[in-house]
Amino acid sequence: MSYLAKLQLVTLKRRDALPPLEHRRARLIARLSEQLALAEAQAQGKRLIVSKQAWTRDDDGNRQRVQVDRVVRPWWWSEGTGLVLVVRYGARPLELAAGKRAIAIAHAPMLPGALNTVITAVKAGELDGAMAAAVEASKLKRAGR
Repeated sequence: MSYLAKLQLVTLKRRDALPPLEHRRARLIARLSEQLALAEAQAQGKRLIVSKQAWTRDDDGNRQRVQVDRVVRPWWWSEGTGLVLVVRYGARPLELAAGKRAIAIAHAPMLPGALNTVITAVKAGELDGAMAAAVEASKLKRAGR
């Protein structure tokens, strides 16, 4: 009796890549989660450190993979007594409603709640059109039109 006969063998099914819409949502949710972590760290008076993998060369010229710290810049700023939050897809601020690209937040402690609400909206698909418009604008800019 062979060893492979003891195992359940099946045909190979390739895992399909995420559809573009799901990929965009996942990417935006990941960035919003970073912003949420940054807001919570700043509220506690701490600094958020996010690391990423990068390639570098050693003294002999060999490539090595190293971890480097990445700066997470906030998508909000102070304005008057409150904050203004902009949701970005890549480098572009998303249009959340007709002509509206920012969210006004009355007090800084309300920022994590607002970010959680935006994450929920992305999961529900409410920003799919805005993300598609941002992608199209990037394509037009790259094409030189």
